[in-house]
Amino acid sequence: MLRYIVWRLLFELCNLWRLLGHGSERVQYLAFGANLSEAIMNERRIRPFAMKPFTLRDHGLRFDHPGPWIGCAYASVEPAIGESVYGFLYTLSLRDAARMDFYEAVPIIRRYRRTWVEQDGERLYYYQTNRSTPGLKPTDEYLGYIVSGLEAHPEVCGEYREAMKKTETGEPGRWVSSYLWKQPEGRSPWLRGLVELYQRIVLMIFLKILYRYSLTAFLIRYK
Repeated sequence: MLRYIVWRLLFELCNLWRLLGHGSERVQYLAFGANLSEAIMNERRIRPFAMKPFTLRDHGLRFDHPGPWIGCAYASVEPAIGESVYGFLYTLSLRDAARMDFYEAVPIIRRYRRTWVEQDGERLYYYQTNRSTPGLKPTDEYLGYIVSGLEAHPEVCGEYREAMKKTETGEPGRWVSSYLWKQPEGRSPWLRGLVELYQRIVLMIFLKILYRYSLTAFLIRYK
């Protein structure tokens, strides 16, 4: 529990840093999941200095990043010869990019990591899962962000759009007991059950309080 409190406190410091302005440094970030949605970006109070459709070649979109619900996933990207990932390339200030890292649970929690690539004269990064897990499905809401975002991408063919729309989805239900960390093998059943209960309580506090509410984010304006 302590590291999630530390995560929230560091996030607040990052917000305070952003309140001092954007700074002069810029980075290029490729969005391909929920961050394709203007509503999500507005909710996070992150407005890019510039944005454009971008196709990352020889990489593939995967729904293999485990969500907090059993069987459900968020998107990630993996190198894949011959495939393409369609998204938006956002120009962010270094300070907003640092804030985005916290929204994607990169610092402390380390569920995603930044992966840097160079293509078409651009040096950019995207978020890649640290917990690739096969057999997962996106939720209807999450897939909707991607499908609606792709509508504005000029390089996405109709066949790809239809395949994405027909992607099988999962229903958010029971929380994953090991979402925040995995238990070691060989642990006694009674202790495993006790730790699973503790993890669910921590997950509830994290998702419903620590992740959702900030003491400083409401002060951030887009300019």
